[in-house]
Order: sequence, then C-alpha cells, then structure tokens
Amino acid sequence: MTITKLNTLAPEQAALLPQIRDQWIRDGLSTEPANRAAAEAGVRKAYEAAGLEPPRLVIWLDSPFAGALGQGFLRSMLSAPNSGQVWGQVWDQVWDQVRGQVWGQVWDQVRGQVWDQVWDQVRGQVWDQVSDQVWGQVSDQVWGQVWDQVRGQVWDQVSDQVWGQVSGQVWGQVWGQVSGQVRGQVWDQVSDQVKNWNTYVIGRWEIGVLSFCDAFAQLGIDTSKANGLIEVERNADWWWPMAGAVVITDRPTLIARDKDGRLHNATGPAFAYRDGFKGYLWHGTRVPEDLIETGWDIKRIMSEKNAEVRRCAIERMGWDQFIEAADMTQIGDTRPDPGNAPHTVSLWELPDNLRDLYEEHARILLCTNGSPERDGSIHKFGLVVPGHHEDPVAAAADLYGIPTAAYAQLQVRR
Repeated sequence: MTITKLNTLAPEQAALLPQIRDQWIRDGLSTEPANRAAAEAGVRKAYEAAGLEPPRLVIWLDSPFAGALGQGFLRSMLSAPNSGQVWGQVWDQVWDQVRGQVWGQVWDQVRGQVWDQVWDQVRGQVWDQVSDQVWGQVSDQVWGQVWDQVRGQVWDQVSDQVWGQVSGQVWGQVWGQVSGQVRGQVWDQVSDQVKNWNTYVIGRWEIGVLSFCDAFAQLGIDTSKANGLIEVERNADWWWPMAGAVVITDRPTLIARDKDGRLHNATGPAFAYRDGFKGYLWHGTRVPEDLIETGWDIKRIMSEKNAEVRRCAIERMGWDQFIEAADMTQIGDTRPDPGNAPHTVSLWELPDNLRDLYEEHARILLCTNGSPERDGSIHKFGLVVPGHHEDPVAAAADLYGIPTAAYAQLQVRR
C-alpha cells in the first residue's frame, strides 16, 4: 500500500516501529556469514538508482580492515598511468578507469531523492516518532556502541599495516586475473589511497538513516530508491563503490557487549572477523590485547601513559587488589555502608603517579556490589569522589546527591 500523506500513526502502525527497530538491530549486530547474493543484488539496485552502470567486478574481503586496504590497492591499480599494460585482463571486467567518485552518487544522490519523497509525505509528529523509535535507537545500539569503535581500530591498523591483508586476499581475487609485474609507482600510490578510505566507504554509520527509510516504506511511503542500500546493509558489512568495481566485506564472527551495549569482553576480543582482524575493548574503550589476554601487573599499569587505558587496567585487576598492590593510603576508617548493608565502604588516597587520571584532586571510594556475580563472588569496585572527603559515608552520600545524615539513616530504617 502506497499513501500520499501521513500525518498521524494508527495504533497498528505505531506497534510496527519496535518490531522494525529490533529487526534492524539484529541485522546490524549479526555474526552470520554475509548473504553474498543478496548483497550483490543490493549493490546493483543502488547503482541503478543513482543512474550508474552496475559494477562488473565484485571483490569480497573478510573484514573492514581488508576492505580498507583492498579498495586503496584496487583504486590505485585501476587508475595508474601504466595500468593498461599491467592490468590488461582486468579491463575485460572493468571497462574504464576509475574516474571521479561514485560514492557521492550511490549514497548522497539516492538518499537525497528518498529524503525529498519522505519529507513531502510526512509531517511533524510522525517524522519525530519514527526518528526517535527507529533511527535513534538503531543508530545508538549498532553504530554508536559498536561500529564507531571498529572504525577506529581499522584506521589504527591500516596506518601501521598497509599490505598485510592485501597480499592474502586481494592477490587471490585480483592478482590471479592479470599477468605481468606491478609497477613501482602503483605501490607508492596505495598508501595515499588508504589514508582516504573512510571518504568512500558506505557502512554502519548509515544504518540509522536506512532503518528510518525502511520504517517509512513499511508505513506506506515510497522509499524504493533506497532499497538497494538497505539490502546491502542487511546482508553484508562495509563496502566501497567505484566506477565499474565494488569491494564488499563480510560480517564479523564475534560481537561481545556489556549490559549497556558497549563492546566489551573480559577474556578475549570484543569483535573478530574471519581473517583474524579483531579488537579488544573494555566497556567500550579500546585496550591492548595483552591487557585482556594476560592482564597487567602493577608495574605495567603504572607505566601506561593513556589514562583511559590505565583506568580499564585497574578495573580489570580489581580495585581492591589494585589498592593493595599500589600501596594506597586509607583515609579514615572502614565504615558500614548504610545504602548497601551489610557491606562496607572505605576511602583511599591515590598515589602521586595516578593523580593525572582525573582533572581535579580526587579520592577513591572502595565499595561492594549490591548483588553477587554469576559465579557467586562479591565484586568490589572503586568510585571517584572529590578529594575533600575524609569520611567514606559522606563520600557515598555525595555520590547519591543526598545529605550525609539522610544517607546514614538508610540502615536504621531497614
């Protein structure tokens, strides 16, 4: 059913929004192998919607890291001055050099047409309702919490390892199609192409917009121009469109998150791909592999220059163990915690070489989790409190934003 105006949502339409949102989140966080046939069909539709010839050369790689390298490698090969000699057999599939940038047409042009269509037919409350319940939540769960971190990891590794994955994957799919030797100047160009990889990629940061378009399609608004982009997004990972060629990447094999949806794994990588590309994160913060795999001792923690990583290392060790290992000084006595009986709270002074963890003078309130972990253990953790506190109960009350006397009465009332 196609409609011309949508001013309000009927109850059955409003009930669709959480279903659409949840399906997009499932698709966006899927670790199933890419549906290559469906993704390639989506690429063809996206090119056609932008008024372009679909690509004849489709290259699949196993991760965004490999894709970032592969697209730079391929782009340089196909645009090099001597590429006609070196890549003669590729010209049979890619009929012209890579000229200009297809990305703008495939993404910006298609989205612009869909946007105009939706805006003409939807007004006010409906736009906001769909945006809040679908676009916003899908983007937060999938892009904000997960893929932004993956992108950062890709950039770090690309800058250090320009050729690592290319030799294993691009060679297998492209190099075998050509004869001759690669000219030296082509090799020199690839590093420059890779630096700009994120200018050309279409990926997970678009998932909120595409879920928004899909929601309106299911509400009866014609957003068919975006169908190709939607199909790729639901069936593959990042992809790089070019004139005559496209690089598409497979989904991850692992995504591990904490209860707040942030990438996190205390015992291994928080995300991983089929080619071995992976990242280690502690509650959304990227950390070195050995911090998760083996843990750091107090000397290694103290020598870490990055304050965020150092904080993660302390949390992984455990604040109670760290306090002992770092020989921190206790301020005052250990007190019963009125807000978390029968547990206690204590106040500790940070050593001089850890005070730069925080912008202002701070102390650590050592608390006990109110509920046991899955293995039955009781977890202790440190909370940052202003450095003027001398009494742990007063510091705990300050964290709750209530007067100390009122907080102290909590235990009495139980």
